[in-house]
Amino acid sequence: MYPVCQQHLLRQAAGFLELGELLLEPDQPVPPASVTVLEHALQTLENIEPPLRHEPETMLLEAETLRALGQFEAALPLFRRTAAAVPKRTEPWLGIGWCLKRLDRLDEAIEQIRIGIQASPRQPILHYNLSCYLSLAGEVPTAIEHLTKAIALDRRYRDLTQVEPDFDPIRSDPRFVAVTHLAC
Repeated sequence: MYPVCQQHLLRQAAGFLELGELLLEPDQPVPPASVTVLEHALQTLENIEPPLRHEPETMLLEAETLRALGQFEAALPLFRRTAAAVPKRTEPWLGIGWCLKRLDRLDEAIEQIRIGIQASPRQPILHYNLSCYLSLAGEVPTAIEHLTKAIALDRRYRDLTQVEPDFDPIRSDPRFVAVTHLAC
């Protein structure tokens, strides 16, 4: 058990991250108000001492904060260490994919999400994100396959396809239309 003050700092940093993300829009510049709150989250995390500082939950929180700030290169090692420590968790794999995609390293993002799926094959969000990345890469049959798996695991993913710009390259493909419009 970690000292109460250290646990409090961890909860405080998580709260700052949550507040900082409220104003974020995907693929848009980080608003100044968010920057201030997210930087405060990082400062709070710096006050956490080992061994809690090196626990997967703390590393993931720092990685998510760096990702929210658009510091994708800095976030990647933390996401990778977290994924290595707790491979069945989806968040580190999603974070790795998110960062790599925004660093224009789509092939690596696809590879990493596939590794995440090997660790947690029944996580629909991993299949959904892989489908998005495969769509952007022009790998239509495999994108459809993973989208189908995501929807089979959780039908709510069907609704997300209507507003997801990553599917624009394949939106008119008959296979995509069939998967996203037919009732299960």
